[in-house]
Amino acid sequence: MRNYPQVKYRLPEELKAWLEEQAKKNHRSNTAELIHRLSEDKKREEQAAA
Repeated sequence: MRNYPQVKYRLPEELKAWLEEQAKKNHRSNTAELIHRLSEDKKREEQAAA
């Protein structure tokens, strides 16, 4: 396990449920799913800005 800082966010219930469904579908933990999606979005933004 990496030593990432722990953060807390509030999510609307439907977004939380959707994230949990996606994590399960992709065989990831909720945290791993969130990191994956944020990282991919960050990459897309950086590529668009280049």
